[in-house]
Amino acid sequence: MKKIVALALAAVLSLSLAGCGDVLVDLDTPKSEELTAQYDFYPDSMNAIRAEMQITPEQADEVFIALVSCGLDGKINTVSESDGAYKVRWGTNSLEVTMNDDGTVAEIGDGKDVLYPEYKQYNFLLDCDVKTEDVKSGSGDVIGQRAYISVLKSQLSDLTAENFAEFAESVVKDSGYNYFTIKCDDGTGIVFDGSDVTVPVYGTLDGDGRVANTAGFIKQGADGAYTYEQAE
Repeated sequence: MKKIVALALAAVLSLSLAGCGDVLVDLDTPKSEELTAQYDFYPDSMNAIRAEMQITPEQADEVFIALVSCGLDGKINTVSESDGAYKVRWGTNSLEVTMNDDGTVAEIGDGKDVLYPEYKQYNFLLDCDVKTEDVKSGSGDVIGQRAYISVLKSQLSDLTAENFAEFAESVVKDSGYNYFTIKCDDGTGIVFDGSDVTVPVYGTLDGDGRVANTAGFIKQGADGAYTYEQAE
């Protein structure tokens, strides 16, 4: 009789948890013992991952490990799916996970940046509004146009060399402007003279968006990569 009562209670508990959206999952995997010892939020996080993603325990472990490598440091509160991507939330943080058909992690993103399988900074420069102004001669005749975008210095400081190269090649190169300026909020900036992307100049800007005091040069190598060289 006691055994029957115990089974009945287990069944009731299972239904109760299912009704609340919680699922007890099997944590007996090759990596579960190590992960449980290392992360106290692992068991509860597994419940959230398995309940929504409907993957195997082993696959859930790999999702968890990938999330930890991207900054997960607490119990996952919710996992919700929208348009093929899973929003994973813990505390005030969140990451977006997309999965391959075989149950492996395809990509983990934070906003527009990709964190996994390798870091890819979103190129915010490509979203900047390009503004133009006439370039005039000393006599006031229009002799061309200049272009510029405005960014925060902090944004430019965090920009990857790859994203700078992408902007130079896709926006500045062959644009036809007399010069193209990336203006920072602190009065400094980068100028591509003649829209030439091989040696843009960095320094303090004047009122026309040209470099008044040169601080350095951003030189493009034969492989297309840029290196910074301080002015003497």
